[in-house]
Amino acid sequence: MSKPHKLPSSYEINTINSSSLVTLTSNEVNQSGGKRREKNAPREGKFTTSDTGTVLHIIKSNLGSGLLAMPFAFHNIGLLMGSVSTVLVGVVCAHCMHILVKSSQELCYQEDRVSLTYSETVEAAFRLGAGGRVKKYSRVMKIVADVFMFIAYYGVNLVYVILVADTAKQVVENHTDFVMNIRLYALLLTVILLPIGIVRHMKLLVPFSAMANVFLLIGCSLTLYLCIRDLPPLSSRPLVVAVTRWPLFFSTAIFGMEGIGTTMPIENAMHYPAHFLGCPGTLTVGMTVVAFAYFFVGSIGYIRFGDEVQGLVTLNLPQDILSESVKVFVALSILFTYPLQLSATVDVFWPMLRHRFSEEHQDRGYYLVRGTLILGTVLIAISLPHLAPVLSLVGALGFNGVGLMLPTVTELATYWDHLKKPFGLTIIKATAILIVWAFATVSGTISSINEIINAFLIT
Repeated sequence: MSKPHKLPSSYEINTINSSSLVTLTSNEVNQSGGKRREKNAPREGKFTTSDTGTVLHIIKSNLGSGLLAMPFAFHNIGLLMGSVSTVLVGVVCAHCMHILVKSSQELCYQEDRVSLTYSETVEAAFRLGAGGRVKKYSRVMKIVADVFMFIAYYGVNLVYVILVADTAKQVVENHTDFVMNIRLYALLLTVILLPIGIVRHMKLLVPFSAMANVFLLIGCSLTLYLCIRDLPPLSSRPLVVAVTRWPLFFSTAIFGMEGIGTTMPIENAMHYPAHFLGCPGTLTVGMTVVAFAYFFVGSIGYIRFGDEVQGLVTLNLPQDILSESVKVFVALSILFTYPLQLSATVDVFWPMLRHRFSEEHQDRGYYLVRGTLILGTVLIAISLPHLAPVLSLVGALGFNGVGLMLPTVTELATYWDHLKKPFGLTIIKATAILIVWAFATVSGTISSINEIINAFLIT
């Protein structure tokens, strides 16, 4: 008889009744009667990634346009509170990634599977966890996960359209007498977004991703160089601002730092999945670099521009050739990232609609859905062309749910029968995170909507 499965020592095991032992023991044998795959066993295949490659993927997936929005986030909380809160957000985001992957690895072991996607992990946690008491909610929770993922990553595409349109408008007006409403710039982007966004296969997106990485690296490096020049004294910036503006900081910071949607694909591609967690695991190393980058860019950008800082710090740069080049590089980076981000959205949305198309019309239906989603981002950008509050709104509605709430309830469902209740450390921690999620979502959404309304009134 095989040995009963032992849960990680970090979990508080109260008592395990005989039925729990039977369940865990039976999971040692797969459905075909063969030997169960070893937990976190190395994955085979020529496309698996090394530990170093995984760290680089984690850094890349969390360093995007949100990095350049951090100075505006600091503007909404102050220099001192911004510094402390950036570290706090980084720790919480990393922890939620940790518990999601930990739960996924446990569920993969129970189901004898090599990997699970984000929504599959949430669904499996409710289907298999808590002694079956929450099984009836598994399908609903998978839908909830898909909805939050859709809001988050479709919102990213929306932010990209606004950002590129805003940059194009500024560069054109800085060097010509031509003046045009930002909504028309967003509309004109359709000519570019449709052909590059309609690309279906990931292999064909590699050139776009490569160009995006190069442009972003150049843009961020030059932005930091321009910000560091002629820095005013630290005393010129408030250490703390009105607490009513703090929700905008957290929404923006979570929008930028929360790359949890790519966490599962990255872990699923590792050759040694056991190295993802732990200290120092690849997740810890990668997120340490990410948190430092967000702190550095956010503080330097805010010190440089203060209350004049815009939704993306590149929009504050002067009108000289070097600064304008930076704006163009960053805009191109975001433009070429658009199709890759859209693929994440389509992967969530298409399975919900594919049954509506006959077998012979599957390809046509796929491209119709993808094209409609592209036009949707343009139309919403035309309706809401204000970058900073829209970015915060996406963070509040989408990334708070994807990054805070769902990983927490997934961990609780997975390990519920093995936790000390009601005052075990995991229960207390989960309660705290869920309270933060509820507060951040409600306050961030209200603050963002108020900012959008004020922006409309001003214009």
